[in-house]
Amino acid sequence: MFSVFFIAAEELNFNEIVATVPWLDNGFEVIGMETDSGKATEIVMKLKPNVVFFDSKIPYLDGASFIKTVRENGLDTEFVILSAPETIEDARTFFQQEGIEYLIKPLQMDEVQFILEKLANKLTIKYSQQMAEPDESTSPEFTALVEYVRTHYYEKFTTEQLGKKFGLNAGDICALFLKNYHTTLACFVTQMRMEQARKLLNTSNFSLNQIKNECGYEDYSYFSKVFKEYYGTEPDFYDMERV
Repeated sequence: MFSVFFIAAEELNFNEIVATVPWLDNGFEVIGMETDSGKATEIVMKLKPNVVFFDSKIPYLDGASFIKTVRENGLDTEFVILSAPETIEDARTFFQQEGIEYLIKPLQMDEVQFILEKLANKLTIKYSQQMAEPDESTSPEFTALVEYVRTHYYEKFTTEQLGKKFGLNAGDICALFLKNYHTTLACFVTQMRMEQARKLLNTSNFSLNQIKNECGYEDYSYFSKVFKEYYGTEPDFYDMERV
């Protein structure tokens, strides 16, 4: 799994985020949190997390200097800035730096999910050479689980729910997806959904709203955003002959 560390303004918000975000489904494990800006750099350098989330308004933390220091010390960490709406312009200077993602508070789960999948895909590519080769002796339970996901991609389920259904540990499911498919459960599901969306655009007379529903999305704007991330254009302007 990929590791996540938080630099949070207060522990209460941190606990709420940890409890509500589907980290495991996205291949992430939260390994800690720090509220003291003076200790942040030292702890991050010690733990070497794959991703650091930090509040842009945490007292005495210069985000730009923090990121620069971490990178100059050779730690190839991804960063996500948590910014309040009223500080969006202040934080925008960060966004221009390569590899910096951002989320606006209060967090919207669709936006969090979008960023986590982007990060998972980026980290998978970054560490692909270090990942184990696919294991042909994968258990029949995991094989059955993958087939279930392939045919039920439009449904909502979590790693823990699948674990109970197929008799597998949730952490093992996460590890097996990374090992055998070099992706996470959430990214795997999204891939299935996007392939189906493209197929329906190419072969059916369904409306975009119907296609969105068929692919398991409730909100059209989010469906459109994910589609654009995959195919470079929104479904409204999709050219069937391009792909």
